[in-house]
Amino acid sequence: MTLSNPLPLLGPHLPIFILSTIFFYAIQLASHRLSPKLVSKYAEFDKRTRIGWATHVVSMVHAILVIPLAFQCLQSTILSLDPVFGYDPFVGHVLAFSSGYFLWDTIDSLLNSSIGFVVHGAACLAVYMFSFRPFLAGFGPPFLLWELSTPLLNIHWFMDKSGLSTRYPTFFLVNALLFMLVFFLARIVYGGANSVLFFQTMWTERHRIPLHLHLIYCTGNLALNGLNWLWFSKMLKKMYARIQGEDTPDPKSDSSSSSSSTMKTAKDKLANGERQPLLADAKRGEASSTSSPVNQENEQPNHHDESGREGSLSLPANPPSPVLAKRDTEEW
Repeated sequence: MTLSNPLPLLGPHLPIFILSTIFFYAIQLASHRLSPKLVSKYAEFDKRTRIGWATHVVSMVHAILVIPLAFQCLQSTILSLDPVFGYDPFVGHVLAFSSGYFLWDTIDSLLNSSIGFVVHGAACLAVYMFSFRPFLAGFGPPFLLWELSTPLLNIHWFMDKSGLSTRYPTFFLVNALLFMLVFFLARIVYGGANSVLFFQTMWTERHRIPLHLHLIYCTGNLALNGLNWLWFSKMLKKMYARIQGEDTPDPKSDSSSSSSSTMKTAKDKLANGERQPLLADAKRGEASSTSSPVNQENEQPNHHDESGREGSLSLPANPPSPVLAKRDTEEW
């Protein structure tokens, strides 16, 4: 009795998959070696922030490389005719490249992050690898384009950690606004439209797809879209509050503190170098040519930051990955 190969089309793409994984580890290592020479504040970072810095560098490299490839994959005639069971060798190479990234991400999360992100990375890897059965390969490239917002997000993170947010407040603000726009267009509009097409296709092909795969992939797609809407609504809420000039109370201050005490707390935080709300950074930077250092003790510099701290219009370190898989809920 012989066992059937669960991924019969992986063979030709296996070298790219392996080399991709090695490549992203090389990028991570290069970041650890070169960043101290290129980033003036790097010496002030603690160990977890340095790990996070390298991880965001890897994320940036993956996004920059995979976005144009994903656009090219959209031209596949084979997958446009059969996005569920179709197969295109070039698309297979691109998905193998991203699979190498998600293998790196899974291992890196296992070593440096929480179990939730380990599960997320493994789920991403499994979904893309399953394209070599083949299954749903046609939906891989469109959902990879969710990465369009990732470079802007990483720029925000780099500027925040390195203190450049106060040195170049206008650019920092413009980048944040542009991130929100791209996030909306790529994940809400384009991603939502592709999700509708995905559900229509799954319904049309319901007789050819096992019920458990329907449940797993459809549930995962709904979860990701729900998270995108949740995060975008929180972005808008935070941005609106900053534009209106509303002050967010310090979470450690007493609820009965007066507004003057709250403002004093904010000034004390500034003096100590703690991260302030994005719009406050912009206004402060216009009034001062000096930038405040990043206070590492009051940050959570894990490479998968949870960005839901009070009083900060911070961007999520890792928005949901463009795959049909469920991931942890993280705050904006």
